[in-house]
Amino acid sequence: MMQNMQFDFAAARALPQNIRFGTSSWTYPGWAGLVYQREYKNEQDLKHNCLEEYGRFPWFRAVGIDSTFYSPPSAAMLRRYAAQLPQSILWVSKVWEDITIARYARHARYGSNAGKPNPDFLNADKFAACVVGPYLEADVADRAGPFVFEFQMFDREYAKEPGDFLERLDSFLAKLPVEFQYAVEIRTPSLLCPAYFAVLNKHKVTHCFNHWTFMPGLAEQMRHAAESGGLAAPFFAARILTPRGTRYDKAVERFRPYDSIKAPLDEMRKDVVRLARRAMARSVTAFILVNNRAEGNAPLTIDAIGRMINAETGVAEPEERNVQSG
Repeated sequence: MMQNMQFDFAAARALPQNIRFGTSSWTYPGWAGLVYQREYKNEQDLKHNCLEEYGRFPWFRAVGIDSTFYSPPSAAMLRRYAAQLPQSILWVSKVWEDITIARYARHARYGSNAGKPNPDFLNADKFAACVVGPYLEADVADRAGPFVFEFQMFDREYAKEPGDFLERLDSFLAKLPVEFQYAVEIRTPSLLCPAYFAVLNKHKVTHCFNHWTFMPGLAEQMRHAAESGGLAAPFFAARILTPRGTRYDKAVERFRPYDSIKAPLDEMRKDVVRLARRAMARSVTAFILVNNRAEGNAPLTIDAIGRMINAETGVAEPEERNVQSG
């Protein structure tokens, strides 16, 4: 197996155990020679079998399952993931959009529902049946990290009057199965208000700090949370998605094929370190998922931030520095 000299795997092993890095999805041919050392027959072979290599990569202690945003998981799919991943990797699953979309966008993929209100918006029974149900059927509940509810940017009218949303969110969270962890990712900056954090804290649900096109920076989100009394959930969650001010399609165009870092986000990296320090101070887990569209290559971004965390917290590293991933 190829020895990889681009990553500091000793630093990965020295990282405090409560800091769980992972990536948003994992089926990227551009990771060949970095995360993936095997020769896969084709892209289909990569998609079906590379998760086993992902699970042995020293920096990864979590995995972001993004496909479940577009359709709910099947028990068979979850069993396949469990067969490839070690127990030590926790799964951070995005929740099916049928639960989190208030109104369907005018997009072809929604068919006749395009532009219409969603009757299943914040339907706790549907969440339990379609999202949690397969985890229980597949007997993989112990693999679950937080489920992430991503609420896309609300229109102006809804954003100005968030009371109705927060009331519905409060009622929804109250009905969720208590044995799982949950994170709420909002993409409407005006919702970063004390009432929002009060609803989350009431149910021990965390805010998912997200570095995304139209959201304020992570430090500002942390400031809003702190000024609202902090977060009561016994864990943190963050998703590092796109550069601020850059739309998804432009980020794809800029960074594909995701084989190297193209544009480091220095402030973002520092803010992730701040979040990690807070998690360490509270002795709680921080789930930090990084997307290729943030800087160009998520594993290399994680390596850079992880080394910063070790340096700033004075974590000692083993003597050996660069080792094989497998």
